[in-house]
Amino acid sequence: MTKLRVIFLASSFLIAIIGFFWLNHPDFSLSFSSKQFLPVAPGFQITGISEKGNVWLDNDETHPVNIKTLNFVSETQLRSDDQTAWEFFFEGFLFTALPGSAIHYTPQTRELILEKGEFYWDKKLAAQKVEISLFKAGNIFRLSASGRIRLGFSSIEIWNFSGQLDFDYNGKFFQLKGLQYLDTKNGNKIPPANLFPAPPFVSPQAETIALTLANDTIIQFKWKNVQGARNYLLKIYPSAMRDNLLLSKVVASNSIVLDIMSFIEYSELYWEVAAFDTANQIESAPAKMGVIKISSSLLKKGLLPQPPQIEVDSLSVSGNMVLIKGRTDQNAQLSIDGVAVQLASEGKFIHTISYRSIGVKSIVFRAVAPSGLESVFLKQVTIFDE
Repeated sequence: MTKLRVIFLASSFLIAIIGFFWLNHPDFSLSFSSKQFLPVAPGFQITGISEKGNVWLDNDETHPVNIKTLNFVSETQLRSDDQTAWEFFFEGFLFTALPGSAIHYTPQTRELILEKGEFYWDKKLAAQKVEISLFKAGNIFRLSASGRIRLGFSSIEIWNFSGQLDFDYNGKFFQLKGLQYLDTKNGNKIPPANLFPAPPFVSPQAETIALTLANDTIIQFKWKNVQGARNYLLKIYPSAMRDNLLLSKVVASNSIVLDIMSFIEYSELYWEVAAFDTANQIESAPAKMGVIKISSSLLKKGLLPQPPQIEVDSLSVSGNMVLIKGRTDQNAQLSIDGVAVQLASEGKFIHTISYRSIGVKSIVFRAVAPSGLESVFLKQVTIFDE
C-alpha cells in the first residue's frame, strides 16, 4: 500500500508540473513521426529521409542534408531528387514530401513556402490554424487537418481530406470543406468535386510473412466498400513515405489477389487504397496504410513469376455439347472462349459449351495469374451431325 501511495503521489506531482508547464508554454506540443516519438517545438524539423537518394541544401546538389547535424539558423532551401521522399514537422503538422519536391524555410519569421512537388500533411498536436505559402510569399494557404497538394507549373491540385481549408492564389480566394477536391486550372468556374471517404477497413493491415514457396507471394488485398464507389485505386510502396510507387492498379471490386514476387527485394511493402472516379481520374481519401513485412525468404534470387499452367483432363463431345474438365493455378482467373469460369478447390474446373453448327471448333483457354502473366491454350474438337 505504501508503494502504491508513493507512486500515486509521484504521478500526481508529475502531472501537475506538466500542466503548469503547458499553461505557461501553450505553443509547445508533442508530436509523433512515422518512426519514433519526437518532442516537436514550434518551427521546422526534418524527421525522416527515405533510403535512396538525398535531400539537398543547394540546386547544384553538392550539400546533402544530414538530419543529425542540420540546424536552421538562416534561410534554407531544401529539394529532393526524383527518388527521395522525406518527412518534416512544421508547427505541429507532419508533412510527407514526395520525390522531386522543394521548399523554402525562413526561421527568423517561421515562414514555410512549398515551391514545387507533391505533399501530404496531417495535423498532430497543433493548437491553432497554421499558414504556409505556395510558390511564393503572398499565396497564403491555411492548413486543414489533413490533405494532399500537388504543385503544377500553372495550377494546384488539392485533395482536402479533413477540416476547413482556404487559400489565396494569384489574387483569387478558394475555400474547401472536408472531402473536397479542387484543381485551380479551372479557376472558380467549376465548383470543388466531392471526395469519397476512406475505406474503413483494410487487410492485411499489419502482417509478417515468411516466403518459402512460390505461392507464398500471392496475397489477397481487401477492404470494405465505400457507399457509392464503383472503382478503387490500389497503390504499393516500399516505405510509408511513398518514395517509390511500385504498383498502381484500378480495381472494380473491394478485393484483389496479387503476386508480390517482383517486390521481394524489399523487406517491407506499404499499400493504400482509395475510391477512384475513373471518368474524371480523381482519387479520394486513402485508407490507413497497410504493411506487409517479409521476415525471411528461401526463394532463389532472380526467381521470376511464372505464367499459370492449364491442364485439360478430359474433353467429351455429346451431340452439339462439349464437356470440359481440367485444372489451373487456383489463384488464376480462367476464361474459356471469353467466358469467365469459376474455379473449385485446387484450381479444378468443369465447363460446358453448346454449338449451333457442325465442324471443327477451336476452344481457347486463357488463364491470368495475379502477377499479370497469362497462358493461352488451344484445343480443337469436331462436332458431328447426329
